[in-house]
Amino acid sequence: MLSGLPASIVSTLVSIIPAMPDTDTLHVNRDKDFLCDFLKRYWFAPPVALWRAIEARTLSTLDFPAPMLDFGCGDGLFTEAIFGKQAGIYGCDIAPNELPAAHRSGVYRHGVQFADGHHLPYRDSAFGTVYSNSVIEHITNPQSVLLELARVLRTGGLLVLTVPSDHFRELLDGVKTAPTKEAAEHYARSVDELFAHHHYHTADEWRVLLSTVSIKLTEVRYYISPETEQLWDRMNRQYGIGKRSLFNLLASPRLRPLGYQPAMAKIVYDHLMPKLRPHYDAKVTDRGGGLLVIGRKLN
Repeated sequence: MLSGLPASIVSTLVSIIPAMPDTDTLHVNRDKDFLCDFLKRYWFAPPVALWRAIEARTLSTLDFPAPMLDFGCGDGLFTEAIFGKQAGIYGCDIAPNELPAAHRSGVYRHGVQFADGHHLPYRDSAFGTVYSNSVIEHITNPQSVLLELARVLRTGGLLVLTVPSDHFRELLDGVKTAPTKEAAEHYARSVDELFAHHHYHTADEWRVLLSTVSIKLTEVRYYISPETEQLWDRMNRQYGIGKRSLFNLLASPRLRPLGYQPAMAKIVYDHLMPKLRPHYDAKVTDRGGGLLVIGRKLN
């Protein structure tokens, strides 16, 4: 229930999501070249482009019953790449600076809500899918948030999460090349701090976590090959992700009026596309840096 909210707000939220048949599924851009798309979108952060492209391709293999909540939607660009602009997609995020861009994206025709994951502004059983890309790992204690995601998910609906996997830390290039165990742990902690990662759960741990909120784990799938994560980690250092660097300075939005950035973006794209393509296409089996988690809401 929507406990703690005024009755007038609850009555409004109860009708915010229109009823949709259980058979409706969202259109997904399955044949899209996400590497091409994201390297153009995120030329200023190439390792981000690589990771996001592989995430998007992984998600594009799924069916998403409508309506769908994009929990932690950010600016909407990631979801737009997969789903385009269509009815049945709702967005929410706790970062107010992201909401204007999400509104402008046109992805969320039914609006974008400012929302804390512990108290979502939607009625019970509102969605056929709740999907969240690279968000849950940033929540210190995800249990209460998972409970809230389950509340707004209808019986039989899907919870779809992408998170860094239980192998993420050991696959970091800085961990693999560290001279000692202490140095490896120090490096892994620095990455945890840089990206605000609070946990890396195994498949069995996800099964238990989801079972406590009446969601049955139906699939876990690794993505991001070990070699790709090592490259991603090296690129983070090379391009100064999270730090000051000459590349970041030249790619800064503040310098956009100078007019050279389109040429810079093309140079980055042309240089990196052939190098990143094998990693985008790499097959992943029993070990990878990312983990796709899918669960189905029980009665």
